[in-house]
Amino acid sequence: MDKVRWLGIDCPICGQELNSWDVRCARAVGYLKYQVCERCLCKEYDMEIDVFRDHMETYFGIRPCRGV
Repeated sequence: MDKVRWLGIDCPICGQELNSWDVRCARAVGYLKYQVCERCLCKEYDMEIDVFRDHMETYFGIRPCRGV
């Protein structure tokens, strides 16, 4: 499993710097044009971070990068 990479791109909703895990999650749920952070995705889907990560693994087969 890869380590998390900081991308130097800000989330268009909250302004937090995006990392490689944020981008993977955003693509998995269909954000193709704009990338948003995991925290904003959790707010949109009304989930806690742990529950959201569990859904990412269960439905999309992706796990967080080490260090997230």
